[in-house]
Amino acid sequence: MTAEAIAEQYRAFYAKEKLITVTKDGEMPDVRTHGTLQHGVTVGGFTYDKDTGRVAVVSCIDNLLKGAATQAVQNLNLALGLGEYDGILQ
Repeated sequence: MTAEAIAEQYRAFYAKEKLITVTKDGEMPDVRTHGTLQHGVTVGGFTYDKDTGRVAVVSCIDNLLKGAATQAVQNLNLALGLGEYDGILQ
């Protein structure tokens, strides 16, 4: 197991999720560039400690947008039978 292999698993798992971005090449998400005024979450900075078998992952999210407002719009869209991303993504 390597950090890049773990990152690749995340990329594959979230490939079809429009509001989840996994960084490339071990890039560490930064709240100033990845977490501000965005309707999603950025995940990256993967590390793997082979001695303990632990994985560390960093995520950046704008709590007002994805954390509350975007989630509310998603939930309303689904409850009303609309497209999940209507009014969120263009």
